[in-house]
Amino acid sequence: MPHADPSSSALARTTPALHQVRAGRRGAPLVVLIHAVALDLTYWDRQIGALAGSFDVIAYDLAGHGASPVPGQPFGFDDAAEDLARVLEAAGAGPACLVGLSVGGMIAQTLALARPDLVRALCLMDTVSTFAEAGREAVRGRAAQVRVGGMEAIVVPTLERWFTPGFAARRPDVLDRVAKTLRAADPDVHAAMWDMISTLDVAPRLTEIDRPTLVMVGEKDPTTPVAASEVIARGIPGARLEIIPDASHMAPLEAPEEVNRHLLGFLNGL
Repeated sequence: MPHADPSSSALARTTPALHQVRAGRRGAPLVVLIHAVALDLTYWDRQIGALAGSFDVIAYDLAGHGASPVPGQPFGFDDAAEDLARVLEAAGAGPACLVGLSVGGMIAQTLALARPDLVRALCLMDTVSTFAEAGREAVRGRAAQVRVGGMEAIVVPTLERWFTPGFAARRPDVLDRVAKTLRAADPDVHAAMWDMISTLDVAPRLTEIDRPTLVMVGEKDPTTPVAASEVIARGIPGARLEIIPDASHMAPLEAPEEVNRHLLGFLNGL
């Protein structure tokens, strides 16, 4: 699908709809998968395969990612949460279990606070709820780096943050796939996403989230470290924390069996 003109006065997030796929059993509990920045819904393939036997599963492309249109500007977390709300409302399947990776987890937290009626449960993977000021500056620096050097400027450092050296050596095919996805991404959208991420600060409101929550994080994640997940797990009443051994930021790609085991256990226990 061609990208919409981001200069259009009509925000593309309202029409046309975001690209999505749906699998599994209609009438079963709804699970919605929200991917990381610069990726797309296809990176949930292992989770869709694990969930489809027991759940109604939707994965969608964030605005400006994959086959979804570029959003109007400016674009913030409220807009991203509104997009997610529209996906859920269009599904017509009641409140959903939201599974968000990285920025996907940030969007899930935002929606849980804004529209709790749409949320049955949360699974927050390799994500954060706030940043120290140094972290905000680093995130804004990534946006600036892309604006100056294009997507090529961030490919190598992104792969180094997202995957452990051991996984990179074992699965060069996965890193090659991710590198190609990064290079194909819209640099303007990518930079705008990092600017959006730099504004996140839902930590003071985590106690307001009263939905069952599973927090997962790669043991060796340098981007959203274990300490950040501990903040979320302490903040949301009753949340459970699982640390995925020997995995970095892309835990669902590095350790899909372990991630799926925890995810299925959590969802089946609701």
